[in-house]
Amino acid sequence: MGAILGKRRKCAEPSKIEKRMVQAMVQKSAAGKSSLKSFNSIIMKFPKIDETFENVRGMFEKFDKDGSGTIDLEELKECFRQLKVSFTDDEVKEFHEESDMDSSKGIDFKEFIVVLALLYLLGDSVDASSGSRIGLPELESTFDTIVDAFIFFDKDGDGYVSKKEIVLAINDASPGRRGAGDRIGVKRFEEMDWDKNGSITFKEFLFAFTNWVGLQSGEDE
Repeated sequence: MGAILGKRRKCAEPSKIEKRMVQAMVQKSAAGKSSLKSFNSIIMKFPKIDETFENVRGMFEKFDKDGSGTIDLEELKECFRQLKVSFTDDEVKEFHEESDMDSSKGIDFKEFIVVLALLYLLGDSVDASSGSRIGLPELESTFDTIVDAFIFFDKDGDGYVSKKEIVLAINDASPGRRGAGDRIGVKRFEEMDWDKNGSITFKEFLFAFTNWVGLQSGEDE
């Protein structure tokens, strides 16, 4: 698992989208425990997750009309129109700002994965027959897997993951190596706590996953 590079945002008040996402995670936690049994079982899923993410790279390139390697606000509006998800221009702007992890004013490929996850988890279903919200069932299934992983760590079900919860889960995966587990857990937590506010949201958790599974943003390739 490599380091996440980029300019991290400073701690700020939760946005409207973050509040909705936290509530969504609380509801999913309340609906049932994670099906995952250990941190190692999450790691085993990394290759499939990476493959699924890579399968939508062509979609990202399609909406990156000017070939800049990032999607600006107008390009994201067109993306939403073609995905047939219904949001106002102001809401699209909120999604753009929420997913712009490094505050660069553009959405790179990894951040595009965050956009799609937010759309999937916060949007309404548009296909009653398939239940698909964004027309990408394989990707949606992968998002469900990552939600399951988030719930696995979020032991108290408050919609956030704490340093203590990360360390506990990693120590459980390596019995007899508590000291090493503590160090690994703290490192993983620091990689995920993008805004350095002491807790991890699902958005931050997902963004860390794009790095852990080896996904390249485009300019990194």
